[in-house]
Amino acid sequence: MHDVQVVRDDHSVLIATHTGVWTLGDPFQDDPGPVERVGTGRQDTMGMTLAVDGTVYASGHPAPGEQPELEKPNLGLIRSTDGAATWDPVSLTGEVDFHALSTASTGDGTVRVVGLDSGTSTVLVSDDSGETWSRGATVEARDLHLLDADPDTVVATTPTGLQLSRDGGRSFAPDRGAPALVLVDDERGGALIGIDARGVVWTGTPGTESWDNHGTAPEGVQAMTYVPDDSPGNQPWILVATETGLFTSRDLGASWDAALGADRG
Repeated sequence: MHDVQVVRDDHSVLIATHTGVWTLGDPFQDDPGPVERVGTGRQDTMGMTLAVDGTVYASGHPAPGEQPELEKPNLGLIRSTDGAATWDPVSLTGEVDFHALSTASTGDGTVRVVGLDSGTSTVLVSDDSGETWSRGATVEARDLHLLDADPDTVVATTPTGLQLSRDGGRSFAPDRGAPALVLVDDERGGALIGIDARGVVWTGTPGTESWDNHGTAPEGVQAMTYVPDDSPGNQPWILVATETGLFTSRDLGASWDAALGADRG
């Protein structure tokens, strides 16, 4: 599993894999239903992100035998407005394979997209929903994230620690007060939540030394997302994907429940 996203309306889960995008119902339901492929696409979905308006952006490689005309077997940026059932090419087809993608709404209502070109480790930035791009910094990142509260701020997780950009990904500097996160997401109000290489869950504010460690995620985390669920009677929660399944936590990693896999009761 390369990425996981949660649809805010119904808490269904979108799972990016080597064989397309799959879905699971609300993991907090007694029976979330089976895991099913969304649509007929079997593309190798290496990167995926869900915009606030419900648009899904993704990248990766065509399914075996598909689109042989491409100069490189790279999808560029593709977009879905029906929950990943169907996809339309947006830009950079046959050129770029994004392994990390993130979106945020800018002050004028447009959608900013940042992506990490896996071939060059270059951050690419678009201010028109991925139609056109400008080149940003080169950074050896595992994960990229645009802050919802400030789309000029981009955080990148790297082998040497968290890197911070205040100019929309055009330059980065070490965030020396932050833990060495591997995966990162928005918490709320400009704060971050992330997981380090040992699986420890952290929350804090980028650019400061104000960070707190919490619980520990299941072994082998490959992807994570944070859901700020403020509906009555509910709490925010974390969803992680591991080599063996999906797991949820409502207490910042102090305890985990299996949503998918052998451990689900």
